[in-house]
Formats: sequence, C-alpha cells, structure tokens
Amino acid sequence: MSPQREYNHAMDVPIALRPFPRWLALVVVSSLAACGSGTTSPNPDAGSTADTAPTVDTHMGTDTPTGTDVIPDVPTTAPCPSAMPAAGGACTRNGLVCAYGDDPRATCRPTATCTGGAWTLQPTTCSSLPPVTCPATLTAASGQACSPQDAYCAYEGVPCRCTNCVFYPVEHCSGPLAWACGTPNAIQGCPAGIPNQGTVCASEGLQCDYGCESNMARTCTGGVWVTSSSPGGCPISTRAVKRDITYITPSQADALAHEVRSTRLATYEYTLPGLTGRRRLGFILEDQPASFAADPEHSQVDLYGYTSMLVAAVQSQSREIDALRTEVDALRRALPPTPVRHATIHPREHQP
Repeated sequence: MSPQREYNHAMDVPIALRPFPRWLALVVVSSLAACGSGTTSPNPDAGSTADTAPTVDTHMGTDTPTGTDVIPDVPTTAPCPSAMPAAGGACTRNGLVCAYGDDPRATCRPTATCTGGAWTLQPTTCSSLPPVTCPATLTAASGQACSPQDAYCAYEGVPCRCTNCVFYPVEHCSGPLAWACGTPNAIQGCPAGIPNQGTVCASEGLQCDYGCESNMARTCTGGVWVTSSSPGGCPISTRAVKRDITYITPSQADALAHEVRSTRLATYEYTLPGLTGRRRLGFILEDQPASFAADPEHSQVDLYGYTSMLVAAVQSQSREIDALRTEVDALRRALPPTPVRHATIHPREHQP
C-alpha cells in the first residue's frame, strides 16, 4: 500500500515501510484474497463476534456528500442499486460500475457493470480472510504485533494488514508480524478509505489517491466515484513510457545540489491516527513548494523526484572532488623537487 507517497504536509526521509501507499498516504490494498461482507468484523465468515472484535466501517464507500462545491446537476442519490443486481437485469447508465461490500482489500469487492442496458456481474475471486480479533482503534493497531498472517482489520475504511512484508519500493519479508496500516486520506472531500465505485460523491472532478498503483484512486465523475489512477503512478523508468526526455546539464545538476544542501531539516510528529507517538526526520512541504521533490497539489512528497535530486547532488560533488584532485596534482608537479637528505654516519669511537 505509498509511495510512495504520504498524505501529509511533510516529507519523510526516508520512508522505510510502505505496505499501503497513500505514500503513504499512501493506501496499497492487496489483491490476494476474498471479500468479507459482515458488519462487526473484517471477516465475518470466519466467526468473529461483536464481543471479540470492534465494529468496523459498514458504510465504506457510501459516504454522505460533505463538500460545499456541489455541481447543480450532480445526482443526490446513487444510481447504483443498493444491493448487487441480478445478472442481465435492466440498467440505464451504460458504463456505470458499482462495487459492493466493505472488504478491506478494495480489489476484492464484487462489481456490477451496466453494459448495453443490462448488468454484467464480476464476482470476487479472492480467498477468504482468516479470523482475527481487531484492536480497538487504528492508533492501537498500527505497528503492533499481530496474528495470524494476512489477517485484515479496517477502521473507517482504512485497512490494516497483519504482515512482516514491505511492498514498496522493493518487496521483501522478514521479522515478526505486525499491523501495517494505511494512512487516512486527508484531502478535503475525500473519504478516509477508498470508496466503492458507483457511490455518491459531491465534488465533481475531485481525485482521491489511495496508492500509486493503477486503479488505486477514485475520481468524482458524474456524481459518483469512478476508478482512476494517480497522476504520476508508481515510478516507471523505461523509456517506452516517457516523452520529451531532456538530460540535465552539469550546471543544472549543480543547482539541484545547492537546493539539496539548502534544505531545512526538521523533526516532527504526525497528527494522523496510527502515526502519532513517534518523532520523524524530514522537511516541510511548504518550505519548498516548487521543488521536484514536492507534489503540493496532493500534499505529498515525490520520492522519485527527491531521490533523483540526491543523485544530481552526488554527481555534482563527484565533479568537485575530481576538479580538486586535478588541482592538487598540478600543484604537486609545480613544486620543486624536495632534496634528499642523507644521514651522516660517524665512525665508532675507539674503545680501549
């Protein structure tokens, strides 16, 4: 689930764990397993009861519009049926996709698509979630030991996964199991957790990112949330997906190195649930809003841009070191040779 990116006004250096980019904000939702449909546990089919697990968000993706910039022609009721429609049933809004359920793995929620005036169903193919007793709050869960592996809990739609894996930027698994929790989306008008496709939204054109992977964003279009992808996506470096490539000059690299050296570092704590109680080191987005490392539109750090700036700084310093070495070598050659002093050996005095 990041980010590559984090949904706050500070840039972490570095981000060590990003199982659910936001990021990261960054929320990365695994597509490994199946949808749950209960109201008191992320996995009601597994036998969790109300007195052993806290109530999770049963309205995930059905948030009442709260924005103030409502477009006049935006519908006030959802065009999706309140429950999964029957396959082949009549529908009127071609292209509309409706997702159902509150599985903490957004890709595991079954969908119905209006195609040619009839509903086409896409059931989930995910496996069942293991039973689990969820901590009371997101803050109580985040970073704490957990069991069993790959269990999920959700808090107002924000998922926590029991894992010992890091999924971004390089996937690897080691160490004890712990709750790896997403970060609530802090953008005004965006639900904290990823909403279901087809549910009502109020701010036409608003995009809410829940991870840098494809289809892990939602955009308010025609009064409902539709699937979209983050503008930058996860960093992809192949030439085939880029255009207008211009390599930076040494002087431009020097300017980037100067910007890196001028960065004001600060320690801070997050205000978001699940991330409090730990001081972090980074810099503040508002201090450098025009930096290549900043994504001010989404209040995020662009880790790919920031890392590239550090590469430019290393290249700039390498050129400075090479120039200094050349200068030192020239000065050594210009100096007159140092005369060799030979030690005088005195003969040993005659001993009687």
